[in-house]
Amino acid sequence: MPPPISISTAAGSDDGIAFAGVTKRFAGLSAIGALVICGAAGLFSVVLGPDNYWDLRFYHLYVPWAYLHHRYLYDVAPAEYQSFFNPIADFLFYGMVSSTLNEMPRTIAFIMGAVHGFNAVLIAAIACHVLRPREQWARMVLRVGAVLIGISGAGFVPLVGTTSNDLVNSIFVLGALLGILRIAGSPGERPAWRGFAWAGLCAGVGLGLKYTAAVYMPGFVVVALMVAIRRRTPAGFAVFGACAALSFLALAGHHLFTLWRDFGNPTFPMLNNIFKSPYFELESGMQNEFQARNFWQLIAYPFYWVKTNSYVVAELPLRDWRGAMAYLAIIAALLARVAGLARKEPRRNAGGETCGLGLVFIFAIMSYFVWAYVFGNYRYAVALEMLTGVIIMGTVIWLVRGRGRRMAAAIVLLTIAAATTVYPDWGRGRYGERYVDVRVPPLPAHSIVLISTRQPVAFFIPYAEPTAQFIGFENDFLDPSQKNRLVSKVRSVMRTQGRPKFIVSVGTFDSGKLDSVLAQFGLSLGPSACRPIRSNLDNPVLSICAAVPRQPK
Repeated sequence: MPPPISISTAAGSDDGIAFAGVTKRFAGLSAIGALVICGAAGLFSVVLGPDNYWDLRFYHLYVPWAYLHHRYLYDVAPAEYQSFFNPIADFLFYGMVSSTLNEMPRTIAFIMGAVHGFNAVLIAAIACHVLRPREQWARMVLRVGAVLIGISGAGFVPLVGTTSNDLVNSIFVLGALLGILRIAGSPGERPAWRGFAWAGLCAGVGLGLKYTAAVYMPGFVVVALMVAIRRRTPAGFAVFGACAALSFLALAGHHLFTLWRDFGNPTFPMLNNIFKSPYFELESGMQNEFQARNFWQLIAYPFYWVKTNSYVVAELPLRDWRGAMAYLAIIAALLARVAGLARKEPRRNAGGETCGLGLVFIFAIMSYFVWAYVFGNYRYAVALEMLTGVIIMGTVIWLVRGRGRRMAAAIVLLTIAAATTVYPDWGRGRYGERYVDVRVPPLPAHSIVLISTRQPVAFFIPYAEPTAQFIGFENDFLDPSQKNRLVSKVRSVMRTQGRPKFIVSVGTFDSGKLDSVLAQFGLSLGPSACRPIRSNLDNPVLSICAAVPRQPK
């Protein structure tokens, strides 16, 4: 056997100097590759166009503004449930459109896409770590195939450059998984606590940025515990948990505390069946329209979206075979392994052709079942979609012998995945002078504006009179039949004497509908004409109409 490579850089150690030089060059190439990938994602975002997604118009502009301006107890949920969501992940976009960058819309689109490009960098890193066939060409083709399958799915592509934040917390989900895989694959004598700390920090940040990342936490706990047991380091697992908790609290702690202080529920209005805040109904508020409906659907859910359909795992038409392909790949790999054990055959990947693929399987399986049971919303599983390429190509290594056959299988599977995908259109706008251009007619100081609609209209509020109070009512969150404190506050504020009052007209002007809403507060439409709210966001026509005390007939 050749002697082990020395990594010493002491004087006279030529081998150590050479190894250090190679390592530095590789790190430099990796950094350049990462910049190229992120730059390509930024350019792709520019080509797709500015975000005009429902959620942007609904709450991604209002939520950070409301949080920074202490509006939770002043306004009354003008963006419904989402009025109280954690705004941390929205600060990047909100900061850009609130600065002079707003006048450079393509720059904002590029930055948003480049940030999302870090997902592709991490998938490439995971593919390089896990997929290690001996033949150089097979190694390259399988790794590239894994990355292309992962970043060309119906979840990833339409979200690039948007404000949904699913491609922000996924960066840290993938970073945490990569950290755990590297600990598992590192030499046993190397201290592991730093790797566990890094993985824990990433997992906690991912959860703190968007709570839907909770679906990945059980998978992280299991794979981190398995690696800690294998490395005989219970302290490493404790470090992972402590760092995850600390980073989560660092990002989300103040928001949780604010909601607890204001409403007595740190996740208000979600999980109010547990915290029982008097400000809202005693219900969970959890989205359930996409959850797997029964056990059999839970087991076979990835096969439900192999055909184009709506309102299965997304509101819009979507088709993607990646989930079903990865599902079958895992089953095939496990069956082959069981058959090999029954025949007492040695493991085919014992020579190091895959590293940590079993951990990826375990993480993906656990996260899938939690996701399907709790949410079932396709966007929330985008990190799993990006891992499908690694799973599929890893299974090719386990099942297929020979460089040529492996390369052919990789190309065929990539072609199938690409050819069968139908992408949902979440909404893109056209470039103008500003990324967000909203103009609200002047309002009197301390006026009250009633918003009674299920349409996404709260985007205009940060651009309106800052002392105005915005009241959401008769929507999917608050209605007259409820008896909670928010409804009581709506009635109290709308009956306040001496303050100018207005109502937002949405779509075609309907005086009868607006009058019926105002009537319950002793108001009616005023004689003056409604004034339009102008914006570059695709939305029903909006206008602000004055309300006056109703005259007795």
